[in-house]
Amino acid sequence: MQPAKFIFKKIGPIKEAELELGDITIIAGRNNTGKTYLVYTLYGFLKQWFLPMQGPLDIKKIVEEVKEKGHFKLTVDRETIDQERKKTIRDVTRFFSQEKLAGVFSSPSGTFAGSSIEVELLDEFPLDKPYLSIDVPYGKDGLASIRYDGTDIIATDKNARKQERDDLFPILISNFYRLFLFPELFLNPFILSTERFGISLFYKELDFTKNQLVDHLQKMGDDKDRGRISPYTFIDKMTSRYALPIKDNIDYTRGIPNLKKDRSKIYDDKLFDKIKDMMEGYYRSSNDDIEFISKRKGRSFNIPLHIASSSARGLSDLYFYLRHVAEGGQLVIIDEPESHLDTANQILLARLLARMIQSNLKVLITTHSDYIIKEINNLIMLSRPFKEKKKVVKDLGYKKDDFIEPDAIRAYVAEGDSLTKCEIDEFGIDMPVFDETIDKINRTSIELASRLEEDGDE
Repeated sequence: MQPAKFIFKKIGPIKEAELELGDITIIAGRNNTGKTYLVYTLYGFLKQWFLPMQGPLDIKKIVEEVKEKGHFKLTVDRETIDQERKKTIRDVTRFFSQEKLAGVFSSPSGTFAGSSIEVELLDEFPLDKPYLSIDVPYGKDGLASIRYDGTDIIATDKNARKQERDDLFPILISNFYRLFLFPELFLNPFILSTERFGISLFYKELDFTKNQLVDHLQKMGDDKDRGRISPYTFIDKMTSRYALPIKDNIDYTRGIPNLKKDRSKIYDDKLFDKIKDMMEGYYRSSNDDIEFISKRKGRSFNIPLHIASSSARGLSDLYFYLRHVAEGGQLVIIDEPESHLDTANQILLARLLARMIQSNLKVLITTHSDYIIKEINNLIMLSRPFKEKKKVVKDLGYKKDDFIEPDAIRAYVAEGDSLTKCEIDEFGIDMPVFDETIDKINRTSIELASRLEEDGDE
């Protein structure tokens, strides 16, 4: 299915903007043009957009029927499902905009009064979509399941009259329904915010603050005057308020030491080795610490991540994500991936992004990097047939899989309180925001050089 179209209204500097997701989506633009507002809103929506569903799947009715009979069956038809998709997405976006959006930015509700995100579904529901099934075991031998077989939605429970799963089954049905109705929105987003550099420095201090808060609250339990003091006083004084993407980034970094035995679904593609090559070293998590191990020729060393270079810190989360967490179909959002990288590594990073989408990840970046855009354009041209291609690819230092199809990309420039969609063809992305700046500085350089030459001739 085609990705949905997201419509943002009155969010930060953005008055109104439309965004479609490709396999790789790029948002460029000058500072303070709304790029981060847009990606934070999108991330928050994709993480929190769900609501208890009704319509053809009346959850209360299903639970009652499964409890009584052990199963439930519903034959679906296109007209009913398409109507339900439109109604549900309209209700969900309205609820998110009014009740959840401010919370994504950890702001008072009035901050985003009149702001909204809307979703335009671009395709009809595919009745011939692949078989879909969710199973959840519970208790000693219970198994609740719900599935779609191409014709019917069927819910069953191995031990239908067990009371212990009453709270589980409605959640299971609701989760299935979201995945069933909106496959184009079930992207399980993962985000690396621009604050990742500070997070890698201070996440232990954040844990220390959290532990202090717990200690103070425990002491309040023994305080004779505790009735006069609200625990919220301590929370307000001792914790900071973070936007949801930053909070999730903090939680992810905190949990990295617990991931060392996990393998991502794309582990065998070894994409994390590309980061090893860029950094001339690798990362290791042990106990509650993260280390960077340099393998640079003539100078090998191990250091805690918080005293490593900013470039090493900036890529650590992506390294562990690709090694331990990534799963197919997931949307990876990276805010300014080029930060603290030299130009050579920005080029290598563009190639890594290409490999990520070939491993069935979706990527969304915001960027100020002309080098990333230029290299993506090279990878687009490498996807096209041309004379002696194999030899040219080798001579230019590329691998056979270093390419991006032009129709896999969506690119935008944030400008003038909106997004301008960029044209993309076999030669790459037409992104004038960079070309105009480069042309201007080149003209200035030529003008000054010619003046100096004239003075030298006199």
